[in-house]
Amino acid sequence: MTARIHICVAVSLLSFAAGQLLAGGHTPPELVRIDTGELQGSVEEGVAVFRGIPFAAPPVGELRWRPPQPPQAWDGVRDATRYGHACPQKLGAYPDWADAHLQQAGLDEDCLFLNIWTPVKRDGLLPVMFYIHGGNMQYGSGSLPLYEGHLLARQDVVLVTVNYRLGYLGRFAHSAMTRAQADEPLANYGVFDQIAALEWVQRNIEQFGGDPNRVTIAGHSAGGVSVNILMVTPQSEGLFHGAIAMGSGMLLDANQHAFKEGPPGVAGPSREAVGEELVEYFEMEASTDTELLSALRALPPEDLVAYAEERQVPFNPVVDDVVVVDHVARVFERGEQHDVPYIGGANSWEAGQLSKLPLIARWFIGGAMIEGLSDEDLAPFDDQWTRIGVGERWFGEGIFLASTRYFAKQMANVDSPAWLYHTMYINERLRGEIPGSVHGLEMPYVFGNVRAHPEFQRPQEATQWPATEQDLAFGDTVQAYWVNFTKTGNPNGPGVPEWPEYRPDTDLTQVFDVEFAPRAGLYKETLDYLEERALIRRREFEARQARN
Repeated sequence: MTARIHICVAVSLLSFAAGQLLAGGHTPPELVRIDTGELQGSVEEGVAVFRGIPFAAPPVGELRWRPPQPPQAWDGVRDATRYGHACPQKLGAYPDWADAHLQQAGLDEDCLFLNIWTPVKRDGLLPVMFYIHGGNMQYGSGSLPLYEGHLLARQDVVLVTVNYRLGYLGRFAHSAMTRAQADEPLANYGVFDQIAALEWVQRNIEQFGGDPNRVTIAGHSAGGVSVNILMVTPQSEGLFHGAIAMGSGMLLDANQHAFKEGPPGVAGPSREAVGEELVEYFEMEASTDTELLSALRALPPEDLVAYAEERQVPFNPVVDDVVVVDHVARVFERGEQHDVPYIGGANSWEAGQLSKLPLIARWFIGGAMIEGLSDEDLAPFDDQWTRIGVGERWFGEGIFLASTRYFAKQMANVDSPAWLYHTMYINERLRGEIPGSVHGLEMPYVFGNVRAHPEFQRPQEATQWPATEQDLAFGDTVQAYWVNFTKTGNPNGPGVPEWPEYRPDTDLTQVFDVEFAPRAGLYKETLDYLEERALIRRREFEARQARN
């Protein structure tokens, strides 16, 4: 490891021309040379598209649960017209159109690929949006049709989408591994993949017309969590210059730790303890660490996916003391997050994610959500007689809304500005049918593909109709904010309602609804209380640790 502790071992930095001149004196826009070889992409409606580019070696065999290694160079021209494999996961978590794509791309551990959309005609280097997909750190792929970037590229943005290891393949620790691999980062393999992909962008994006000095990371749900994690990892410093965290739900009192027990609740068991449970489940017996790790690396990925579905453990990144150096909220509080412009936000009905689950599942999940919390912690919620209701209120407000505002508040500790949003918009045809804006409602509009694909809308009930003109106008404004921010580090620009910066003293949140307008003190009483209780729980836990 270098002094900067790069996750991906550095590839020799070579200087490449934009491409080799061909007989006609021009380089076709779909032919690009990068640091590992030449790529043949395709031109689609004025956009050059490159799919399935390996940014790291396949993390298979002895490279399972190791930091990503450099991709192997190739001779000749590599076909970049087809997507690479998606990472192993259970099908059925997404709509049929997404499952069909995942089946077509194939599920395989050899999945560390990225995809690029860039305009054929461009004047100079363009800003880059580096998009991290969601899916609870267990599902999804950067190649899902929802994320195709033709429309963003036509607005002079270079879009990069990326895969990263999921589930137990992307988040795993065990005491045997801690001993055997003590000289390298551990546990957060999906995060290491994201950093390796950002390093790849720094080395290569100029060849696609992108500016390595204007990279904005963006993500939704697990991707938004990833954005907040990357805001605090020392290894990602200088790899991006703006951040958009959408629908990111994180605890304010504690993150799960790789090696240490946490407070009661979802952050309680260490990732090592979770790994010990896996070894027990598969009844693995070995006399040495080497034997045990060999047996673990021989487990079929399908078995690990099935086990994850059975256990339903959280897969958010954990504190590992090297890359994720501390509890994320605490890093923001100290002003040690990366000093870059920041957007954060969540939606009014984040608990809608749980509404389609069977009643018994909602009951168990509701209980798991509030494990370790006292009646005083849950006092803002007026439906405490139902475990489901309390758990879902806590899920939406105690995790998503509280953390979203809190991270925006802590941006006052650095020089860069922050903007906070709250989506209240409900699809026009569903008003009166659902209580609020569902998790990710704005997502299909960010990429702009809903005009051609109404099936991409959220929630699922909306997909039986095309988006209305009002729906599309809402989406166009959201997309314009994101494009402006990617280009300038500020979401404001011609033709969109003014969005004031978030500051703790003014507490202005931009409400995304039929009208876009700032509101002061949104949910202030509830969120202030939830913040206070989270900090009390944190202090109490730290005091117990000190006594022990």
